[in-house]
Amino acid sequence: MAEQATTGINEPPSHHGGLENLDEEYSYYIDHYDGVLPSDLEGTFFRNGPGRQRIGDAQYGHWFDGDGMLCAFTFRDGKAHFKNAYVRTPKYVEETAAQAVKYRGFGTQVPGGFLANLGKMPANPANTNTVFHGNKLFALNEGGHPWEVEPSDLSTVGEYDYEGKLERGQVFSAHGRVHPATGDYINFGAGVSKVTLKGPQPCLNIYRINPEGVMFKKGQVPLETFPFCHDFAMTDRYAIFFIGSIVFNGMGGVMLGRKTISDVIGYDPNIEMKVHVVDLDTLTTVKSFTTDHGAIVHFGNAYEQGDEIIVDGCYQSGFEANATLTDVFNPNSRFNGGFFKRYWLNMRDGTMREELITPTECEFPTFNMGYVGRPNDTTYTAVAVANGYNGFFNGFQRISADGDCKVVTLPPGYYGSEPLFAPAKDAKAEDDGYLLEVVYDGFRHRSDLHIYRSDNVEDQVAKLPLNHHLPHQFHGYFTAKTFC
Repeated sequence: MAEQATTGINEPPSHHGGLENLDEEYSYYIDHYDGVLPSDLEGTFFRNGPGRQRIGDAQYGHWFDGDGMLCAFTFRDGKAHFKNAYVRTPKYVEETAAQAVKYRGFGTQVPGGFLANLGKMPANPANTNTVFHGNKLFALNEGGHPWEVEPSDLSTVGEYDYEGKLERGQVFSAHGRVHPATGDYINFGAGVSKVTLKGPQPCLNIYRINPEGVMFKKGQVPLETFPFCHDFAMTDRYAIFFIGSIVFNGMGGVMLGRKTISDVIGYDPNIEMKVHVVDLDTLTTVKSFTTDHGAIVHFGNAYEQGDEIIVDGCYQSGFEANATLTDVFNPNSRFNGGFFKRYWLNMRDGTMREELITPTECEFPTFNMGYVGRPNDTTYTAVAVANGYNGFFNGFQRISADGDCKVVTLPPGYYGSEPLFAPAKDAKAEDDGYLLEVVYDGFRHRSDLHIYRSDNVEDQVAKLPLNHHLPHQFHGYFTAKTFC
């Protein structure tokens, strides 16, 4: 295990143990836990993220390059079951066999200099998010196509292209959204619309997939720059994309094998943030807004109110975090968050205003996904609270629509993750359910699942200890279905 970064012999451990590999795959019932497992919590909580940051003697060059490892917590009949498995991408299979880096990544080069990397694009590690839609479970990463996984045992089915409609070279984001009124799944990916004398022209490809899993509509949104566009917001009628000031420059060096994508990505304060409002029926831009420089990596909810669209998101005014992401085991590393803001986009007169809702550093906003596109009262985020051990997220917060915030801070030496809402069985209200938070215990080098009442986040109803740690992961998905 990496040496723990502390400021004194008896002080709590840092977050770095939570970045160590979990090479084993498990399947077991959680027999002993603290508190009471709620009888009205039923379904499956999937999570995805990098399961390993090292292969053989090498460390990957970026947190984004670790191989995707799916986890599933299943709640049924008063019992809780855990399982995990790696997605068997070519990268995972070949590097596991060789115990060496064999594929390029977002920030990782294949050993052997530029000739070993010439013309090779980064591999898709299927490590960022997951969704269950069209009766299929997918592991997602915007570096390629989704990977289908069997939900009962997390075995890999294979790369998925929606019967050829997701074309070769078209990428699929880790952050699609299900439209509650229709059940359609909306996703997107950065691409090239055409090549002119000025070079490749960037765009967003937009995809619409019906509840049966058929991709039945595609569209294209032209852009001015090649953006780092990771997520979007959605109302009943519109998809809203914030094209920010984090951009890619000098991709020629990447193609020539001399640089990684991480080397050429940066924050440019001279680039204003542009907002594209895309009609969900036509998949074309119907209104654009321009505001000061900035970037939003992850969004909360969005909805329409009169002439305005209201959008929540975690705002950043830089990308210093990339330095940490390239060297995650650095004892001085600190994973930065953003700040939760609300935006009002006036579709009638084209004006735009914003407001900082909470001053607490945060990321990974989530909410009751049954309220996508319509007014919701509650959002949850991971937070980094200054307590001397905030190199990684160390708590979460509950944000009400009126701006009231309740922060729950973990003790020093414990590190949190994206808090995910799970509705109670036969829920009657938006916040009738539970908040699921995977917590890394640096003292024991183990992870636990904390379960809180979502309407009173200070009420921790249960803690389910695992037999091992879980490496820090990215995103999760809850479905009321069970598969084991």
